[in-house]
Amino acid sequence: MIAGTYLLSALMLGGVAVLFGGCAPTSCQGQFTDWELTLALAGTFFFASAGASSAYLTVSEVFPMEIRALAIAFFYAIGTAIGGITGPQVFEHLGSSSTSGVVTAYVIGAAVMAVGGITEIFLGVRAEQRRLEDIAKPITAEEAEHEGTGERAPAPAEDEAERRHRARSDWERSGLRRYRPGRGSASFSPFFGQPAEQRQEWLDNEIEIITRALQERGELGREELATQVGARYWGPGRFRAALREALREGRIRRVSRSRYALAETGTDTPPGPAQAAPA
Repeated sequence: MIAGTYLLSALMLGGVAVLFGGCAPTSCQGQFTDWELTLALAGTFFFASAGASSAYLTVSEVFPMEIRALAIAFFYAIGTAIGGITGPQVFEHLGSSSTSGVVTAYVIGAAVMAVGGITEIFLGVRAEQRRLEDIAKPITAEEAEHEGTGERAPAPAEDEAERRHRARSDWERSGLRRYRPGRGSASFSPFFGQPAEQRQEWLDNEIEIITRALQERGELGREELATQVGARYWGPGRFRAALREALREGRIRRVSRSRYALAETGTDTPPGPAQAAPA
């Protein structure tokens, strides 16, 4: 959301600058009328405001709980200081009887927004559907782990389901999948508003149904497998996602382009690119 709104607003503001540059010094009777310019700027600000608001609210989430308030106050103060100090000087030099100064201001604003969007793509933390404590561990928790022994306390053992869910979450946040719009983990319309843990449990159940069907029936084609497990009642996209995840976890194997069979060895090790291809 942050990267998309920043880049889209940069593109829109750049378009406004190009079209506004053809306006006459005293009016916008060229490419823009007064109302068209107002609406164009309002549309641009709609996306720019959404991007700035989401970035402002998520700035502190990458910091430990104890210093989040200080972090967001610090970044807000720095941003306000930069704009408040440099703004009057910039506007003074851009003011003129022609439109060139305004066009220059629009181009600068578009460039700054584009830089922000690109920075978010490469450095942004994908934190949706995760607890803030998982993104940045509280300082007091770190201190408690070191208290007494001087070493970090061993992490509690994860059961099989928790390990599998964590592996899925890490997989969704790796590679090019990180840049997909929307939620970082598979979700389907019947599950909107449901906790991530519940969606993972349903996905586990659907993978188990697919695995059991292949174990009982042997090698099956995609359509036949969908019929055997009753995928038409699962909801939109759920059979495809469960089939893809079962392949990735090594629970089943692809015999041909559209035929599947039970894996010869049950392993949850992430497979190579061929196995991980979308089902």
